[in-house]
Amino acid sequence: MPYTRPPIAKFRALYPQFTTLTDQQYDAWADKIERKVGEGYGDEQQDATELLIAHTLAVNGVGTGAMGKMALNGATSFDSGDFALDLSNDFVNARAKGGYGATIYGRQFQEIQRRLFGGPRLVGCI
Repeated sequence: MPYTRPPIAKFRALYPQFTTLTDQQYDAWADKIERKVGEGYGDEQQDATELLIAHTLAVNGVGTGAMGKMALNGATSFDSGDFALDLSNDFVNARAKGGYGATIYGRQFQEIQRRLFGGPRLVGCI
């Protein structure tokens, strides 16, 4: 099934963390990402492209309010009086590695890549 960019309203419905995403932001980032996920993803191209768009938006701080950003950044609890914040150890470790591991969307994108392109890789000189 070929990829079709979902309307921004559908993207927001699928990824509610991006309710403040503007049309201009969505179009600019989607244009950039759509070139990176090609037909080699087959039936997964739609999901892979949307996940990579969401990942890219998240790592660039686009589209979420303060509480949403905290949740995306691994907050498991938050107190306001005298400030207290707990972070998920799993998240902190994944974020420290960077790359696709920095967001839930990137990790889901990686799962698609592993499923489609995983397996042994040969490295060496001939």
